[in-house]
Amino acid sequence: MVILRFLPVLVLLAVLAFASCQAATPDPSDAASASGGSACRILSVVDGDTVDMSCPGTGTFRARLTGFDTPETVDPGCPAEAQLARQATARLRALVRQANSIEPRFGGTDRYDRRLVRLGLDGRDVGAILVAEGLAVPYSGGRRIDWCTRLG
Repeated sequence: MVILRFLPVLVLLAVLAFASCQAATPDPSDAASASGGSACRILSVVDGDTVDMSCPGTGTFRARLTGFDTPETVDPGCPAEAQLARQATARLRALVRQANSIEPRFGGTDRYDRRLVRLGLDGRDVGAILVAEGLAVPYSGGRRIDWCTRLG
């Protein structure tokens, strides 16, 4: 009988405890804004536009960086593409290594099941840097350029 009298209070406490746990669980798509960008880490640079990342609540995943495209390191179409791909990869590694803050903005996934991420480092867009340095081209989806034709 006594338990039945306090049952509504116990249910209310359980609901409040559950709600506070849900509110404390970060949404992975908000990881950058929730922590000023320091929540996620870049574990490795795969190539000029792909990285392996780890974020709280999401775990480890491969990310295709958006807003730009770099030449292919795997099966390049010509020696010039292979050379520029190595340069783009090395530059991205250097940018990541020197960065104090990582600001990812998450999108969906691509056809290879990679997370789509617009990446900022220390407040600067990685794609804009690589494009400005001639290591990438702007890209928003669709057909990719023929790097060998572009590089002549």
